Amino acid sequence: MIRELNTEQKQRINLTLSALQIINGDREQFAPHLTNSGFLNELLFRFAPQADASITDAVERQRQRILSSLEKKKLSQETLDTVTEALLEPFRRELILKASGHQKGSSLIFRLNNQNRDLFYSQDWPDAKYYDNTPSKYMKALLEEYASHTMYQREAFYFQEWITLAEAAAAAGRLLRITSVNAKGEKVVWDMRVYGILPNDAGLFHYIVGRSVLKGGLKSGERIASFRISRIVDMRILSAAGIRSGSLSKAERKEISEKIAHDHVQFLVGEREECVVRLTEKGKRMYRQIQYMKPLASFIDEEGCLHFDCSSFQILQYFYRFGEHACILEPASLREVFYDEYKRAYEAYLKICADKETSLSEDLRWQGNKPI
Repeated sequence: MIRELNTEQKQRINLTLSALQIINGDREQFAPHLTNSGFLNELLFRFAPQADASITDAVERQRQRILSSLEKKKLSQETLDTVTEALLEPFRRELILKASGHQKGSSLIFRLNNQNRDLFYSQDWPDAKYYDNTPSKYMKALLEEYASHTMYQREAFYFQEWITLAEAAAAAGRLLRITSVNAKGEKVVWDMRVYGILPNDAGLFHYIVGRSVLKGGLKSGERIASFRISRIVDMRILSAAGIRSGSLSKAERKEISEKIAHDHVQFLVGEREECVVRLTEKGKRMYRQIQYMKPLASFIDEEGCLHFDCSSFQILQYFYRFGEHACILEPASLREVFYDEYKRAYEAYLKICADKETSLSEDLRWQGNKPI
């Protein structure tokens, strides 16, 4: 008999500190608009069908993989069933052991929504025997398993539906309509011919890459762009009737591939312009050593300055860490951004130093709790 949920639908689960920290961080990355309870509910619902902690489903997926691998063996049904079960049994035992082997942590209470109440407290729950008829143990196993994966894998779990949708649009040669939010917090709708879903340089995040134009725009107005999947608000495949093709030509795919190699996946949107940077000797060593988000120089002039043909945003993201060892010469607007950012940082440190000097002066005025 499945344990019942209280009438207020308050769910208590036990999570290790590391899992809790990862999940809280992912909420900020994937769904900052959701409350902690809202994100936990969404995460449980999305991850459960994909998780090894859903033992019955995981065993069935493994069964299908085994049957597929044995398909060409032409075995009798009886032999096929015997071999399949023999291969499945150690897999099943491993999942059961893993599900019950997580360390204890701290209690966490959140409100389970109706969707998850029906999912986790169903009297037909197939995994009840593996978790002592206790849904909270199953939820813990799900969340601990989720947190054990890399950021890139976790993002794929959470946004699996959209990744599948984008892949389907690319495979079918259909336009994908994407709703994103700009820097002002305004929703913007785009139509994209999808090239693929690719990781950024660090292998942390998924980007949908292709040729895009504002909703209803013409092919002539497209430009190569990328959208980080966790920054997308909504997406759908447009119906074929009356809509232009979403296929990319061989030449267009080659152009996108070359732009990715030059500008990196996460910097495809910004307008390209000539950026000129002067480096100190230490700056030159840093440029040789730091590869993450590194823009490639078009050429080096007679004065030793590096010229780049890329977005200002990429230059800002890469060279900001160089401090005094990188001076932005062109464009002037980008130089002013660096100046303003460093100035604000300098003023912040001045304030901290001034506050500490004031505190020290006040301490020196007292000796043995008596004024000097």
